[in-house]
Amino acid sequence: TMFPQEKVLWIFCLIQFIIGILGNGLLFCMYIFNFRSGYRKRSIDPILLHFIFTNALLLLFRGIPEMLGIKKWEYFVNDIGCKFMSYLQSVCRGLSLSSTSLLSVFQAITISPTTLFWSKIKTKAPKCVLPCCLLYWIFNMLIDVFVPIYITGPKNRTIKGRLSLGFCSLNVNGMRPLKPVIWKSVYNFVFVGIMACSSVYMVFILYRHHQQVKHIHHTNLTSSVSPEIQATRSILLLASTFVCFSTVSGPFIIYIESFQKTISWTYYVSALLSMSFQSLSPFVLLSSDIHILKSFCVF
Repeated sequence: TMFPQEKVLWIFCLIQFIIGILGNGLLFCMYIFNFRSGYRKRSIDPILLHFIFTNALLLLFRGIPEMLGIKKWEYFVNDIGCKFMSYLQSVCRGLSLSSTSLLSVFQAITISPTTLFWSKIKTKAPKCVLPCCLLYWIFNMLIDVFVPIYITGPKNRTIKGRLSLGFCSLNVNGMRPLKPVIWKSVYNFVFVGIMACSSVYMVFILYRHHQQVKHIHHTNLTSSVSPEIQATRSILLLASTFVCFSTVSGPFIIYIESFQKTISWTYYVSALLSMSFQSLSPFVLLSSDIHILKSFCVF
């Protein structure tokens, strides 16, 4: 039987999982429909499709095991299953970060001034989308190749030097000499830095645009915001949401790793926070991307 706090965590995890899967599924279908129909097709749509797909994968490979772990169904996978699930979780988490970073960079290029330099980049950027997505898959699969080596099944959780990960365990002492966590942190830091730089640049462009059209808003009350500006605000909100949830979940992760305690509520709260971005991001896009709603309603 579950304790009261475990029931609350399970209910929250279930609600988050359902909302996230439905939201990402709906948005994925809408973008696919818009992309295949060719109605106002945008060069950013393939990135958004990749972003939504990776988020849905993370919800599946992280959400279902966590719910089963809270229910104490910890032995539904064996040692190989633990390695496979943990590897996919780590890869999808990295893909979610890199996709968000790619969205920020691409949108920053889109709204850049129309100069000779930026015109060349804008022409070449759409051709680089698919190669970038493919490279992200390769890089994340390679950088996380250490995960299956140090992950074992739930039966080994009580062995000294192992950190409980819900339904699996991590050999902390075994991975310290190779320092894979440091390499993974550097990899993540690079993408967070790229996202931050592109976000600051977009804020600067938006501020300059606001100053330029200030007098128009005073004289024309019906002036509407361009689709590019709407998309930029959407990407900025996505980046801010990602940073927010990553920052909030950070202390829980540090607590778990520092004390190496057995599985507790702190682990599941950290898991919920780490999946919150993937659950809320489709609704952030739906609320601010008026283009996709209009194009979908036309048909």
